[in-house]
Amino acid sequence: MQPYANGTLHPVPGYLTEQLNNLPELQAPGMPQFDVIEYENLIDSSDMSPAKWAQMAKTIDDNYAAYDGFVILHGTDTMAYSSSALAYMFSNLSKSVIITGSILAFDEPHSDARRNMIISIMLAGLYTVPEVSIFFDTELIRGTRAVKIDSGAIEAFESPKFPYLATMGVGLAFDKSLILPAPTGPFAVQSNMESSILPIRMIPGLSSFESLSPEAVKGVVLMLYGTGDAPSNQPAFTNFLIKCQNLDVPVVAVSQVLRGTVDLADYAAGAQLLNLGVISGGDMTPEAAVTKLSYMLGAGMSTSYINKNFGTEIRGEITMNDISAEDPFRDLSFGA
Repeated sequence: MQPYANGTLHPVPGYLTEQLNNLPELQAPGMPQFDVIEYENLIDSSDMSPAKWAQMAKTIDDNYAAYDGFVILHGTDTMAYSSSALAYMFSNLSKSVIITGSILAFDEPHSDARRNMIISIMLAGLYTVPEVSIFFDTELIRGTRAVKIDSGAIEAFESPKFPYLATMGVGLAFDKSLILPAPTGPFAVQSNMESSILPIRMIPGLSSFESLSPEAVKGVVLMLYGTGDAPSNQPAFTNFLIKCQNLDVPVVAVSQVLRGTVDLADYAAGAQLLNLGVISGGDMTPEAAVTKLSYMLGAGMSTSYINKNFGTEIRGEITMNDISAEDPFRDLSFGA
């Protein structure tokens, strides 16, 4: 990003490529060699879409055999959505895919851009972290666990429900027990993501459910209070869920709060949601839940299959007692 004369920021073709190729730190002995692939049409990250995720996934797929790791430079506003989406799109990922960016523009004297980019290139080229992750400030965060928590601080991203994969201090300190196991199967990409997902954040007295049309969407993500509490005496809300159930539209519930998990059995209202077919998203972030539902629907998985398997961990996105290196969705029939 560079500023216009009026101070607003905009992407500039060729600018970051030139800066990266001329950073002396990246030419130092022991630093990994790298190439820069720049898209012809740069966008503000607020214009991110499933089509752009598919473009990024294809770029990595096309170059997968030629490189030891990959760094994606990305705007911060939708970075957590992209990190989750790409994590689901990649099956049997055996190389590091690091997403990074900055709060300050590269040409600011005190910018965080240089450091984030340098360390991300080191991580991707010198270490093997076989998953999609975000490096920002001093933390390496699992892609399906990241959330943006601050728009005006260098410490913009957090992993509120899962520890950091690594922390940068004087050196890099990894917690290797947290990193996903290396896969045994061949790398594959499933880039068809369903875009008709409706996220609904519950607020007291929300009365717009009568105007919502389940016929217009393929999936719904409810962001509920606390551990999964929701209105129990609002007929419009109940009728909306009944319509979703009748139309075979999967509805997933996650929590609005940064920490904690959804347990729909905690409250009578939550138990009612279970009876209406709502799926618990456990401790998944809203970003991870929305993109997982998009991934599952895009892969052609049926609502009954999603109901049974949404709570199964595939990319470290949800806390389970037994985390497997295998992708439970690979080689399965999605119709059952």
